[in-house]
Amino acid sequence: MIVKDLVETRELLGEEVGEGVTVIYERFENVDCNCDGVNLEQFECDPEEIVQILKGDVSSFESLKSVKTFTVGNAFTTVDEVVEHIRTNHADLLNRKELVAAG
Repeated sequence: MIVKDLVETRELLGEEVGEGVTVIYERFENVDCNCDGVNLEQFECDPEEIVQILKGDVSSFESLKSVKTFTVGNAFTTVDEVVEHIRTNHADLLNRKELVAAG
């Protein structure tokens, strides 16, 4: 069984995203736990870094919903690469004034 321990989280692109959109960075420390009924063994696994785009209606009390999740280490080697990908390929989630300033 893999146990995921959230050790860091922070908001990314705070002023750049539109209303109701949040981009979150999360870092997990992972441990593989094995129990044979008597003994418990723990093996440290590689940490995991995730960037999520969350969206919700700010006028309601509904939970945020995950729009897209990016795992650092797969298609992207750094968090900065993910942020640049979001700016380039998900411009519809950015503030209009940020789009005008960038363009």
